[in-house]
Amino acid sequence: MRVKALTILLLVLLPLTAAAWETGDLRLRGRIQTRFETEEKDDGDWTSDFRLRRARFDGMWLPSEWVRLVLEFEGAGMLEMDNGRAPCTELKDAYGRIEIDETLRVQLGHFKKPFSRLKMMSPFDLLLPARGMLNRHAVARSIHGGYGGRDAGLMLSGRFRDLARLRYYLGAFSGLGFIDGIEESHKDFVGRLQARPIKGMRVAVNASHKLYHDHDGTIFTANLFGADIRYKLEGFTLLLEGAYGDNIDLGPGHTLWGFHGTLAYRWALDDSLVVTPAVMAEVFEPDGGDRAVRLAGALNLDIVEFCRVVLFAEGAVKNLPDDYRVPARFLVQVDMSF
Repeated sequence: MRVKALTILLLVLLPLTAAAWETGDLRLRGRIQTRFETEEKDDGDWTSDFRLRRARFDGMWLPSEWVRLVLEFEGAGMLEMDNGRAPCTELKDAYGRIEIDETLRVQLGHFKKPFSRLKMMSPFDLLLPARGMLNRHAVARSIHGGYGGRDAGLMLSGRFRDLARLRYYLGAFSGLGFIDGIEESHKDFVGRLQARPIKGMRVAVNASHKLYHDHDGTIFTANLFGADIRYKLEGFTLLLEGAYGDNIDLGPGHTLWGFHGTLAYRWALDDSLVVTPAVMAEVFEPDGGDRAVRLAGALNLDIVEFCRVVLFAEGAVKNLPDDYRVPARFLVQVDMSF
């Protein structure tokens, strides 16, 4: 218990020292996300706890104008105060990027696959703390690695200013995992195209092709196709996103689709306080049958530059059983950056 307490304390204090290490070429940053959460259980009772959701530490070094090195660790996620497990540290990003020019960047290491605008956003930048069912059951993770989760790989990207600000991302990734204690492997080939047809609007399409093997070593393939639109007008932001493809968790021959929309308004009260209410509606169908309808809302209070307080609630208008069930949930979250 003493070792566990010391580890948690170090994870909390480490980000507080990061600002002292900032220089022109080197940036070290710490971020903490703490929340109090109450959730409805399957039997109708409610459970609540206070947890350190994540404690993240990252560094970025720019040895030249065209080379960038990034290293990011997260020491929480499993640091629930009552789960009885020892704390652990998870590698998030570890990559090097070479920018030959703005039309060609080469990135190599461990990082997110370029699928889904919502998934590509940092959890510290999200206006709603939960990305939703499509992200949870397809994009972020699956038993053979999520279509847009982190893996080791190589990615080419770039932009063309004269072609509607066109951006492209092409990547090849591979990863290892376990299914019922048995090691598996998977490979992903991911592409994303993004453009700005008019001022304030970003439109993108993405696709992922996955190769994976099951317990007996048989090779299977799976695909997911998606699109998203983000439009900003003055203080309003609208994000629409959807995807259709194979449901890997249910096995070959099963498909899923999902769609969600988020609307937010940024209201600056003064230089040190910004209020941003946001609402999200989502429809998710995991296997060509019944579908779930989820609603969520959040109120974000940005205090100065390094603190955000979030009030959040979500629940299902129409629910699904088992792993796809969306419980009613309320939480208060505090994000701090240093």
